[in-house]
Amino acid sequence: MLQNVVEYLIQNPDVKERVQEGTASLIGLTEMEQKAVHDVFESSGSTSEIPIEYW
Repeated sequence: MLQNVVEYLIQNPDVKERVQEGTASLIGLTEMEQKAVHDVFESSGSTSEIPIEYW
């Protein structure tokens, strides 16, 4: 399920932006899954690696 959410957000950058701004939520995901999604997209713009703790 988490992979589907990430793929959806990648395909829909407007929704991804709203999630990052906090104007849309990730209903159906646990708190840890939500944090993982936020962390992955925050780190995608940097040179650091994706946090492995979630995968």
